[in-house]
Amino acid sequence: MYAWPVILRDPVHHLISFTGAEERLVVDLMDTPEVQRLRRIRALGLASLAFPGGEHSRFAHAVGSAYVMRRYLEHVGGLSSQLAAHDRIAPETGLVALAAALLHDLGHGPYSHTFEDVVPQARSHEAWTEALICDPSTSVHRVLVGVDATMPGEVAALVRGRHPIAHLARAVSGTFDVDRCDYLMRDSYMTGVRYGLLDLDWLLASLRLHCATEGAPATLAVDGEKGLTAVEGYFLARLYMYRQVYLHKAVRAADAVMRSLFRRLHRIGAPAGTPTALADAAAGRELSPQRYLELDDHLLEVALATWSNGSDPVAGDLAERLRSRRLFKTMSLRPDVDVALAEAQLSEIVRREGLDPDYYARIDRVEIHACEDDDESLVVLHGGARRERLVDASPVLRGLRRERFVHCRALFPECVRSAVRRGLAEFV
Repeated sequence: MYAWPVILRDPVHHLISFTGAEERLVVDLMDTPEVQRLRRIRALGLASLAFPGGEHSRFAHAVGSAYVMRRYLEHVGGLSSQLAAHDRIAPETGLVALAAALLHDLGHGPYSHTFEDVVPQARSHEAWTEALICDPSTSVHRVLVGVDATMPGEVAALVRGRHPIAHLARAVSGTFDVDRCDYLMRDSYMTGVRYGLLDLDWLLASLRLHCATEGAPATLAVDGEKGLTAVEGYFLARLYMYRQVYLHKAVRAADAVMRSLFRRLHRIGAPAGTPTALADAAAGRELSPQRYLELDDHLLEVALATWSNGSDPVAGDLAERLRSRRLFKTMSLRPDVDVALAEAQLSEIVRREGLDPDYYARIDRVEIHACEDDDESLVVLHGGARRERLVDASPVLRGLRRERFVHCRALFPECVRSAVRRGLAEFV
């Protein structure tokens, strides 16, 4: 168990500390089995197959997010004299915010987003987070109730981005939320790329709170003189991380193999020896919170070994591909390709080569919106008074707003590469 007060070394934030009396709640939550389980969940899923260092856990990210929230609360606390009473963050509200930042990813399954995408009829990790916080049988729930009986509901609502204080809701679920600020920096550092770097210190220092009209809720704003470059850097960092890490061809190929494997298990049933929780998930059956908490990367990896030696040749091949990194190959296609037509042609090629296209053929098309302009928090303040939308104040973001970056690839086994290159040449 952690002894309070806590000071931790961290590769991203250097020293993370929770030393104030009110921050003891964070330490108590860190000690719960549900939060400790996040040590066994990789934050980047299968990305370590492309970036060997990208094996950091959801636990490290959760602690980092809580630390960024602590810094946000300190910054906003210094602005309290400029705010109406309904926009000030009272100490008890700050506790809710710290808990929400720490617990926001509590509901992730094995390999994080990967599992959520491949399991049939899966509940979102946000839905599982809310369920685990509000379930009286969890230690997290008991710790929160020990502070205040209403706290589990308040924390769950804030995780969803719902709170009477608008700027606090945006800090947990918004454009510059504490989750994104930590994961961009952490994922960049751990994968060894330098695209996700952002100037968090300057970004926090440049944040302001602004009321569009008297009596209206305060919203996040940016000091136009100090913060515009830092905000532009944030959007560029997010874009580059998507293009270079999250949508890396090997990452998408690994996800496709996992997706095919679970599609096969859903069709044939999980082989004997599969842990009950994983068998129920693969079949699309509803899991209790207690059963769901059994799921982690270690359980799935043991199951992969079992499946790779099972009697079904398709499931065995797909499981072994993940274990030995024999991923699908990729072929880049034109962004404007007719996906249905390309997929039909790829499926026919794979079928002629003796493989089932349901599991060995996929057209993967992802579109990235570089900069959304409908977020009410994207406001720049000039001289402390004049208000301007961020996309209007920044030529960089004005250009990005018009851009849509499309990644379109054919995914297939290496043994059919030559046939695919010939058969899909018209789509390149």
